[in-house]
Amino acid sequence: MLDTEPTLKRRGLPHMQLVVRRLAAAGSAALVTIALTACSSGPEHPAVSPLAQISVDEGLTEAPNGIDEMAPADVLQQSLAAMRATGSYRVTGTTVSGNTIDIAFKDGVGSVGTVGSETTVQLVSTPGAVYVTGDESLAASVGADVGTTLAGKWLLISPEAAASFAIFSDGSTFATAVLGADDPEGLTAVREVDGQPAVGLLFPETGGTLWVAAAGEPLPLRLEETGASAGAGVITFSDYGTEVAVTPPAEDAVVDITKIPAATPAPTP
Repeated sequence: MLDTEPTLKRRGLPHMQLVVRRLAAAGSAALVTIALTACSSGPEHPAVSPLAQISVDEGLTEAPNGIDEMAPADVLQQSLAAMRATGSYRVTGTTVSGNTIDIAFKDGVGSVGTVGSETTVQLVSTPGAVYVTGDESLAASVGADVGTTLAGKWLLISPEAAASFAIFSDGSTFATAVLGADDPEGLTAVREVDGQPAVGLLFPETGGTLWVAAAGEPLPLRLEETGASAGAGVITFSDYGTEVAVTPPAEDAVVDITKIPAATPAPTP
């Protein structure tokens, strides 16, 4: 048997694994929170999110596209199918806990945008590679020497870490993971949401509400977490069918994450 452990230590594997864990945590924190809105279990919550109550329009009585007459699970499946058929869309918003997302997806091509918690990460994701960049706080989170390694550069995420970003690589994957992970169990009446008639799909286990267009194609419009208020806890889906340029960074602007040197520790006084 080959003695591989010394070789792995020479390659700096322990440091690389630490980089992977820190970067994955920094880059995916927003998505974890967003996904929990749709698919995690929890205590009983109010049937309709607070912002939904604000958006009531008493003049609307029925959905022009008929989704208010359908079973909630069927509405969700038709909504996901309509979403995929557009080929592209944008997701923006802030969770109740303060994580942010602004990502544009193009099916079969990838995504581009930002996610953030304490650290904002700019991301370009394709089926074959994931690149991220950010300010000095990102460098600090992965323990890299920002002055010599990451200044003005993009990190190429290793295959090991890329699994943590797989949700970003395809619009259909994101939609299914965030919106289709649980079955809704109820529908609201037709209401006006962002200037459009919509029906709310209710997820009682999480208290989340997914608002779906009640006129034209039943596209997702807005996802509200329980406790949503003043813009926090609201994720918006928009820009359906618009062009999304997913362009990987130039080769000379990319640093392989597996080759990042550790930051030099400050001398002990």
